[in-house]
Amino acid sequence: MKNTPIRGVGLLFVGVMALAFAVPATAAPDPWPTTNKGVWPLGIFSKANLAKPRPKPPWDMTGTWTMKNQPETGGFNFIPLPTFKPEAQKIYNEYLKATDEGKAYRDDTAHCWPYGMPRWLTRVWPIQFMQYPTGIVAVQGLFNSVRQIYLDGRGHTDPDLLEPNYNGDSVGRFEGQTLVIDTIGFTAKRHWITHGITLSDQLHIIERIKMAPDHQSFTDEITMIDPVNWVGAWKNTKTYVSVNDLDVVESQCLPDLDDNIVGAFDENQAK
Repeated sequence: MKNTPIRGVGLLFVGVMALAFAVPATAAPDPWPTTNKGVWPLGIFSKANLAKPRPKPPWDMTGTWTMKNQPETGGFNFIPLPTFKPEAQKIYNEYLKATDEGKAYRDDTAHCWPYGMPRWLTRVWPIQFMQYPTGIVAVQGLFNSVRQIYLDGRGHTDPDLLEPNYNGDSVGRFEGQTLVIDTIGFTAKRHWITHGITLSDQLHIIERIKMAPDHQSFTDEITMIDPVNWVGAWKNTKTYVSVNDLDVVESQCLPDLDDNIVGAFDENQAK
């Protein structure tokens, strides 16, 4: 049976959509290989790296973009849900029970823990992308969280050098008109896919970004694999629209500002 979808606005619609679609248990692709084992590659802005000859990319996503809220794909969440493994299902059931009782459940972001990927992609704040021949630097309006996507041909960072983090280790390349981004290297500490849906350090995210011909929007097909928490590949597609009349400005999360938010604190927050 499908998992009960995320509670909130549009619960009935989300429930119908979750029942209407099934998430196929497809085989998980292997992460891109690690390169330069034991050494750091040249930085994105290294003159030697920038000077290397490279094919011109088919498009440039430099600009400010915001996610289009589409209820049919879960809006700011991800639906339909996958089939959870037992422990993940238990945690999700605890979240649903707490929600039914009007209680908060492990709302770590209310305590200023990072949203991280994939929620980094789905906040109401805009994202500013700066594309260079060697990589993309992106700043999320929420908490000014920075993500770097390497396009210089490197593989993933040597695990002996990589410190797991919330946005992961992202490498990408253009395959025709599509930008493919492969991300691993996540920390699981107080890191959630969304409310009540946990992730592990084995989370692997593949994005396939396609730019519209008028360069005013793009789609991001997101595939998430986490063999610890759910079965098969969990897929979702989000659409982003250009908002180049907006800038990303300083945004900090200050714990004392959350003191007066009803439901920000609960008995599970220390877990």
